[in-house]
Amino acid sequence: MSTVPRSPEVVVYGTVCLDILARVRTPDSPMTEAVEFPGGEAFNTATALAGWEVNVLLTGTAIGADVEGDRLRQLLDHHPLGLPRTFVPDIPTATTPVCQVRVTPDGERYMSGRGFREAVAPPPLPEPVLATRPIFAVDPNLGEAAVLETVRAASFGCSIVAMDFGHREDIVALSRIVVESRERLLRQGRTDPPETLAAGWVAAGAQTAIVTLGAEGCVVADRADGVFPVPAFSVSPIVDTTGAGDTFRAGLCYGLLRGMSLQRTVRFATAAAALHCQTSGGGSRIPISNILALMDGTS
Repeated sequence: MSTVPRSPEVVVYGTVCLDILARVRTPDSPMTEAVEFPGGEAFNTATALAGWEVNVLLTGTAIGADVEGDRLRQLLDHHPLGLPRTFVPDIPTATTPVCQVRVTPDGERYMSGRGFREAVAPPPLPEPVLATRPIFAVDPNLGEAAVLETVRAASFGCSIVAMDFGHREDIVALSRIVVESRERLLRQGRTDPPETLAAGWVAAGAQTAIVTLGAEGCVVADRADGVFPVPAFSVSPIVDTTGAGDTFRAGLCYGLLRGMSLQRTVRFATAAAALHCQTSGGGSRIPISNILALMDGTS
């Protein structure tokens, strides 16, 4: 396996974990007949991009020598949605994060995890990777290491797509796109209107800021285009909402990479996230043709 991939178009940095998913009647039901998937924000985003034939590099959480790590390595190396893990290091002393996902009949997911606070970040990427100026998509779950690698990527001229970084003004100021979910913001006690929050991040330096609203779509603020809503696409049935936000972020990266307008980029991301909810697990590879058919009204 090559140490440095040839000119990745997108680098996805962040959480890689073992997902254990079970379908339950209620959020408190015991998990029986669980299925294991590779998961985490970074994995889910990267695998969607790989399915769209993007040259993507995944780098993230170290995998330990524990039982969970052995299972995750097996899934990453042999699962149909697996990805090269050249930059997902094996560190025997690391704790492999595990996310337990309960999915109720309406497709809503309820997550609990272990090992995330102890997660070990990967080493910094080699300079030749960042020197090609790929899009750099990042989540904050690896703490200061994620911040430092984002600052480093920006110094090479990479376009930053930052998810869940609204609390970090330094990262907001470096970002091409900042994405937050209303669900996460409410958990933090941030109850300002999404239009206000998104406009605030643009004022703080982001070129574009987006607050996702689940089934209501999203609100976008942009330096050039102002503030505007983008409605969600309605699909049925909803099987599992796990990873919808990660697929949305992948769609944003794809639109930037392919030179779509902002409006079309967000619509593509919204359609991809909707179709992802008709699959099970956080990672999916929805065909481009299906996404375009939904967003252009030909499905």
